[in-house]
Amino acid sequence: ITFDASAITYTLTGFGGADDSTVIVDPIGGTNKVARVVKSGTAELWAGTTVSTGPNFSVPTLPFTASSTQMTVRVYSPDAGIKVRLKVEDAADPTRSVETEATTTVANAWETLTFDFANQATGTAALNLNYTYNKVSIFFNFGVTGVTVGAKTYYFDDVTFGP
Repeated sequence: ITFDASAITYTLTGFGGADDSTVIVDPIGGTNKVARVVKSGTAELWAGTTVSTGPNFSVPTLPFTASSTQMTVRVYSPDAGIKVRLKVEDAADPTRSVETEATTTVANAWETLTFDFANQATGTAALNLNYTYNKVSIFFNFGVTGVTVGAKTYYFDDVTFGP
């Protein structure tokens, strides 16, 4: 998901206080498009954004296998050391999901984070290769409320299956 293909309709659906999510021209430089997520000053600790290109908040089915369990996302955060959680699920059955996390290492710069779904986040379901995963949500500064840190703006781009 690059946000640049004119033939694809990209939909961002924010929730829990990340409702101000939209596709914009990269404000950091360049002419490419990126997703902007504003996590409000009143956001829940689980505030996030679902990105979709199809009906029912879906994306094309992710081809997980025993040896292929990673996705990468290019992110821009105002803070280093925050958790970014990525969740994939079955768009037709929200009980079938897996979540994993990566941590930003730089502030105010683009970096590519790798998410390995073979290492699910504590307290979440394990990757089940028999499930269909065709819905993707991203959560910036997961586990921290907006009241704790104030409103923050994050960007992401190039949601890619594989390392």
